[in-house]
Amino acid sequence: MQTVNQIALSKLRNSEYFELVTDLRTMIPGVLPSNEVVDRTLNNFEIKFQELDTVMRVDQGSVFTLELKEDDDMRGNTWKAMDLMIQAHLHSPVQEEVESAIKIRRVFDVYGDFRKLSYNEESNDGRNLVQDLEKPDNAAHCAQIKINGWVPVYKKQLEDFKALQNERDNEQAFKSSGNVKAIRVQMDLLFREIINKVNSVVALGMASPDIENFIKLFNRKIKVYNDTLAARAGRNSGDEDNETPDVEKD
Repeated sequence: MQTVNQIALSKLRNSEYFELVTDLRTMIPGVLPSNEVVDRTLNNFEIKFQELDTVMRVDQGSVFTLELKEDDDMRGNTWKAMDLMIQAHLHSPVQEEVESAIKIRRVFDVYGDFRKLSYNEESNDGRNLVQDLEKPDNAAHCAQIKINGWVPVYKKQLEDFKALQNERDNEQAFKSSGNVKAIRVQMDLLFREIINKVNSVVALGMASPDIENFIKLFNRKIKVYNDTLAARAGRNSGDEDNETPDVEKD
């Protein structure tokens, strides 16, 4: 039976790390059977999360953070505009437009409405959606329902958002204080303790449907970050191959 996958927590940027532990905090309640040890671990995790949240607020006043919110809203609005256009053409009096709308609706439904997911998850699903829409057959259907001009706009918004997010993360990395690092070390232990408890229940053959669902959903989130780390490692490897001196990359 599937268990929670591994992830190198220490390699995550502060913003990525905070999103991941926030996901765990949101998803874990009610998953593990309640007992004294589990309750104490979850309580300690909550205490440490609040400490991490406090020290991370140094970034709240960042200009980059405010711009990120604006850019996220813009890309979300473009996604919604395309979604509404698809819906409108499902009721078109032109049969060809209805057929194209049905085809593109199926593409959108693969990913669902991902605007409320984390920044990284939304970016990942958005890129995959664009790649699907750019396929020749789908591109023709997009033109039929008049969203072909919006797809490249949405793609550019995703790219601009990612570039701004990288700038924000670099800024935050420079701000990273000893307090953040120290709390992350303590949080790492509690994160792994919770995950080990989940995996232990699976190993004992006592996994409930709630645990199985948690593992499935949380592994999806972990995959996003593992893919990000792998891509980042690939870029760093490429930099080393080019022998660029004295340039430190994430």
